[in-house]
Amino acid sequence: MYEDMTMDVIMEEMMEEMPDGLDTSEGSLIYHSCAKHGARLEEVYTELSALVDNQYSDTADLDHLVRFGQEKGVYIEEATPAQFEGVFNATVPIGTEFSGDDYNYIVTDVINEEEHKYRLECEDAGTEPNGWTGDLMCLDDIDELEDAQLTKLLVPGTDEEDEESYRMRIEDSFGIKPFAGNKAYYKEEVEAIDGVGGEKTYRRKGSSISTVIISDEYRKASKELIDSVQKQVDPVQNHGEGIGIAPIGHAVIISTVNEYTVNVSAVATYDTGYSAEGLKTQIEDAIEEYMLSLRKTWVDTTSIIVRRAAIENAIYNIDGITDVTNVLINGGTENITLQENVIPIKGAVSCS
Repeated sequence: MYEDMTMDVIMEEMMEEMPDGLDTSEGSLIYHSCAKHGARLEEVYTELSALVDNQYSDTADLDHLVRFGQEKGVYIEEATPAQFEGVFNATVPIGTEFSGDDYNYIVTDVINEEEHKYRLECEDAGTEPNGWTGDLMCLDDIDELEDAQLTKLLVPGTDEEDEESYRMRIEDSFGIKPFAGNKAYYKEEVEAIDGVGGEKTYRRKGSSISTVIISDEYRKASKELIDSVQKQVDPVQNHGEGIGIAPIGHAVIISTVNEYTVNVSAVATYDTGYSAEGLKTQIEDAIEEYMLSLRKTWVDTTSIIVRRAAIENAIYNIDGITDVTNVLINGGTENITLQENVIPIKGAVSCS
């Protein structure tokens, strides 16, 4: 708002207001006496500009945006820790700490006492620990414990919500007013649950309301995540009683998307110095990125279309590839239209 109020502009205006006949040139006594005031006024205008920007959600910095969102009841999604399955050769008490791959993990629950399977939570929030499983080192003294392994990711950790994504949610809150029972209410409440990347709630059929979720990694939700969401929305043993998020009278059934494997084959022409083997990883990553982009549209569409031309384009845009032909999707040349609540995942990729 005050971007034009620089020191040069301020000094020029100050000198114009001086009496006629007074030397106001740069280097004059009156110019020097006003220069420090001009510099300070420029700082004041900069601070005023930031103050004005921070009054509005579309221009506020993150700290003020969070405070603005709190007043609206729209809270930033904080980073959450990943939860894993761990398998041991002996009984492990709740609260036992382990270390592995530069991270620490703590036992939080029993999955199967007889098989010595436990739920562990990473002590660091965020997505970085999601990709590792392997041998653990116990940080406590446990009798008979010789083998400790982190075997499976149950609930992925998440990073703090991106600033612009949060800003958009606040902006959207002005246009749609959620109230108990409407779609906006379910969207706001269910998507705020750790591990959920999106949801669709459907009108009542018979005695129940269906809510379909996708994980925050845009994949099929794990059974553990489904059970967690079900418990928070409408516990099975108390269907329709209003014990959870769902209003009284709403018997909600939580389910998840189905995954459809997409196998891709193609023939590529390679530039000098490049080969199919050398670019194998880049080709697979490009196709996975396309599949991910489609999965991210699931929440806003009734049917996802896997397009042959888009796959061809994804491969063609890789450095070292000069042409792409004979693209087949699951052995065919046609686009694939998926049924509602079905998402595509990358299968086998062959590019000769």
